[in-house]
Amino acid sequence: MQGCIAFAKGIVLIGWLAWIAGCGAVEVRAPLGCATENEIRGACAGVPQAAVCDDDTCTEGVACTDVARAGSDAELQAAAAEAMPGSCIALAPGAYGAVALPGGVSLLGRAADDVAVEEVALGAGEGAVVRGLTTSSVHLRGATEAKIASVRVRGSAGSAVIVEPRSSVAVISSTIEGAGRYGLFAVDALAVSLDRVVIAGAGGPGLWVQSSSECAAPPAQPALDVKSSIVRESHIAGVALFGAKASIEGLDILATAPGEAFETGRHGGGLTIARCSDVEAKGLRVHDSTSYGVLAFRSKATLGGAGPDEDVEIHRNVMGLLIRNIPESFLIEDAQLDENEGFAIGIFGASRGVVIRRCRVSNTRLKTLPTLGTEAGAEDVGHGLVWTAESEATISDLIVSGSALASVLIDGEVTGMLRNVTLSGGDEARGILQQNFTRGGSQPRVVEATPALQATEGERYPVPAPPEVLPEDLAR
Repeated sequence: MQGCIAFAKGIVLIGWLAWIAGCGAVEVRAPLGCATENEIRGACAGVPQAAVCDDDTCTEGVACTDVARAGSDAELQAAAAEAMPGSCIALAPGAYGAVALPGGVSLLGRAADDVAVEEVALGAGEGAVVRGLTTSSVHLRGATEAKIASVRVRGSAGSAVIVEPRSSVAVISSTIEGAGRYGLFAVDALAVSLDRVVIAGAGGPGLWVQSSSECAAPPAQPALDVKSSIVRESHIAGVALFGAKASIEGLDILATAPGEAFETGRHGGGLTIARCSDVEAKGLRVHDSTSYGVLAFRSKATLGGAGPDEDVEIHRNVMGLLIRNIPESFLIEDAQLDENEGFAIGIFGASRGVVIRRCRVSNTRLKTLPTLGTEAGAEDVGHGLVWTAESEATISDLIVSGSALASVLIDGEVTGMLRNVTLSGGDEARGILQQNFTRGGSQPRVVEATPALQATEGERYPVPAPPEVLPEDLAR
């Protein structure tokens, strides 16, 4: 499709960049009237307030080989039965039953507040568009290059959006809310993209993208692209990635809680990057998780950046950032980690290639957590940074302040470097501590305005045990 499309009704809504070729970069500002909870770094996520058009039916902006108009459920079912790839069904305002569309067939309403379809299924085929309606679920059954735009997916008893293997979809300016299980569930999908999407109140994980292959490489590795989107009040996990390749530019993961409706009591972590995933994330906020904020496990990741709106915030989680069993490369930069409980940053499991730079850790609070060691059990922990045995890391330009217990705690022998580490807010009296260390063993190099390492002289500080990674076989 050529050119750029602008829809205006009191406010200007620009939300179709992933959909419309040739539009180029556009400065994004949150429109007037955007709900505060849907604002993200100048953009407005979720279903637009304005209708797609002022007419009863809307086909503008979609290439249709032919158009069938429906004003009743009977007319919708008849149109779907006769539709061919490339055709469009335009719905008048009203309520309709569930519909299964042949591959490549589009379903178009004028606004999510005006058109309701019970359920939508997209068959195998290319280029289907679902736009301007409310539904309880969208199921992609082999559909490729599909688009879901200006759609509200609400109240599914199961998973709201299901992307089956070899399917691909772009979700644009839409809201997925109140799913009984997953908000968006994709296993072995080709690609999933979110642009100004809100996923809220899922009974299970908000967004789940997984490869069923062990450490799959492209092209088997599912691709995830996220821009200016919000995942809030999910259960078990906010965003979970297993063997996925993800690019994130603006994502808020907020208030993830343990499971309630199913898998009761399990987890509650914000962002899980696991099993050979490869993630680049800028403009990431993970706040108020009842378990970890971010967990990177056996994966590669680059989090943060020095540009505008590229920083990372990991605030008020039970455990902030866990870096575990990293085989090759993990970088976090320009990050703030504030008011996390137990510890703000933890490096575990003989990780390699860990780089932490230009980060600030503050006000880490006490929390009773399971602990490691010969006296493993549960103890009060409140450390700014924990660095455990056999891991390798380079830590530079780090500021740690207001820690409840240890500021920087090294447990056992590690390798790497500490450069320009500043302790303040009471942490300067705590120092950088190393325990369970044999004289002559491996220690990090300490350079450039960093306090010297201090042995704990027999006193043992509790070392938190990293939580288990989410099981990949949670029932959908």
